[in-house]
Amino acid sequence: MILKTNIKFIVGLILLINLSTFAQEKKCSDFKTGNFKYSKQEYKKYKVTRYNSIQIETDTTTGVKMEGSISWKSDCEYELTYTKVSEPKYAKAIGQKLKVEIIKITGNTILCKSEGGGVTLEIEMIKTD
Repeated sequence: MILKTNIKFIVGLILLINLSTFAQEKKCSDFKTGNFKYSKQEYKKYKVTRYNSIQIETDTTTGVKMEGSISWKSDCEYELTYTKVSEPKYAKAIGQKLKVEIIKITGNTILCKSEGGGVTLEIEMIKTD
């Protein structure tokens, strides 16, 4: 009888631990690194890889890459400064800055507000890894 009760208790405890692990809300810091794609059709050809302080954007149809350095202002805000491009005709992008704020998190999707070059844009990114 005691063994049966102990087994039920252990199984219940394991289920509780698993449920609490899966129920954790994501936070901005979960998106500082990883691979991302855009949800909007017009940007679907771009793949973004972020390594905390470096971001690489790749046009998957042409192979053009733009690299930028990231300066995190808070867990949810960063400034991206483009530092390299793989095609000389896009060299004017070097030095351009974007201020980005993560304004909403839903599962593996973030909604970002991006400001730069006189343009403000809200765009969704999906973390793919």
